[in-house]
Amino acid sequence: MYYGDVFSWAEDKNGKMVYIDDVPGGASCNCTCPCCHEKLIARHGNERMHGFAHASKERGANLNICLKVITFKLAEQIIATEKKIRIPSYHDIYKAQTIEFETVEINSCFEREDRQPDVIATTKEDQKYLIEFSFNDYVRHKQKVDYKNLNCLEIDLHGQKISDRSSLKDFLINSDDNRNWLNNDTYFNSIENLYQSKGKSVRLIAEESCQKCPIKNTCCAVRQKGQNYPLLIKHNEQYYHLCKTEKYTQYMKEYERQKEEDKRNREENLKRYKEILQNRRKETTNNITDSETNENKKVNQQENSQYDNNIDISERSCFNCKNNLKWANKDGWANCGCYSRLGIHPRNRPEQAINCQSFARTD
Repeated sequence: MYYGDVFSWAEDKNGKMVYIDDVPGGASCNCTCPCCHEKLIARHGNERMHGFAHASKERGANLNICLKVITFKLAEQIIATEKKIRIPSYHDIYKAQTIEFETVEINSCFEREDRQPDVIATTKEDQKYLIEFSFNDYVRHKQKVDYKNLNCLEIDLHGQKISDRSSLKDFLINSDDNRNWLNNDTYFNSIENLYQSKGKSVRLIAEESCQKCPIKNTCCAVRQKGQNYPLLIKHNEQYYHLCKTEKYTQYMKEYERQKEEDKRNREENLKRYKEILQNRRKETTNNITDSETNENKKVNQQENSQYDNNIDISERSCFNCKNNLKWANKDGWANCGCYSRLGIHPRNRPEQAINCQSFARTD
């Protein structure tokens, strides 16, 4: 911060911001500091710094805050006097331009508790603009300006030079730097008509609705200029996308077609799966039946083989088997020595040997 910047401007007895070269020297300038309201002395000369100085040697003013207040008050005065300002583009949809006002109301309150703007300006078309001055290193307002359904422009004055007559004026009227739209109800509500006039059809869609869109992964919204992501427009504290209507209709038709095709494929796959499952069950049943048939054939072949060997079936008795535990025979019951392997009860009727595959005749 330059010391000269702080004292290049001051407030005269009528509350008007005046430049150091436009007032008489010394205390006769009748100027005060718009921040601490202390009397100032106008110094004209080359030996000492050219500008305003506080009259008190033991001042308690914060020079950084003084600079901000002076810049703020001077910015209000310039807009009120010139009745125009340079506004920035609106998301590259509306170009930057200079607008003129019929009336300008200034508040002149640097720090405030309410939600009122610093400047309220109205054009001859009765368009109202709220202008809010800010410093990126200092919070002036305890609450946000109430700009719902209104046009509100924020201008950052941080770092602006006020050591001469024209720097701040040129910044406000001829430049669109360091400013942005907090809200622009006029532009927002005319976007769709603007695109329509150019032969393009778009719809403003709330971002929360876009998140629920079934084709959000192939979003057909207008892209941010020079970027590969959708343009995001803030309005009344909500965010919106510009959806291309024709593309949306085209993509939705393709989505519905694909959806129906996927449904048919699922149904066909389910049908094939059920058929395969049914065939497998039949094969399993047939295999079990064939296995039982083969087992029966094997038993019959063994029995036939025994018959072919002139083995009298009436002689097949557990009592005649090598596996019989003769010492445990009792009350006409035989006792099988390999019952555990065969999975049978150890005590058996002797005719069990007729169908026993482990029967082995004693010598």
